[in-house]
Amino acid sequence: MKGFNMLIASIALLFALNLSAQQSVLPALVPNAQAKQRIENEIGNLKQAHQANPSSAISSKIDLFSRAIEFLGEGTIIPPTTEYALTSAFLNHEVDFNQANDSEAFYRFYNKQWKQEFIDLVNLVKS
Repeated sequence: MKGFNMLIASIALLFALNLSAQQSVLPALVPNAQAKQRIENEIGNLKQAHQANPSSAISSKIDLFSRAIEFLGEGTIIPPTTEYALTSAFLNHEVDFNQANDSEAFYRFYNKQWKQEFIDLVNLVKS
């Protein structure tokens, strides 16, 4: 009986994981290495634009993109996915740069209340 319950629990877990994977907020994204290269190139462009015409909008975008790079480069046993990096960058940027609390940041993310800078980041690494 224990084996049967374990089988049912395993099937339920696989179903839940599959369902959550299908409900991703973000579109399909490129692999980490490719995302990292694209974002690093764009940060270089943004820094040049900021030197030529400093603005808080460009500073905010550099901050967001830099956070994504940090999360992509986390030294973990299993490398973080591009989706994890973008999600984490968004949430942390909303809290630290846009003064949202955690709940507001999650709400904005899952309801796609994204500023243009995040939409630009997603489009940059979309597959």
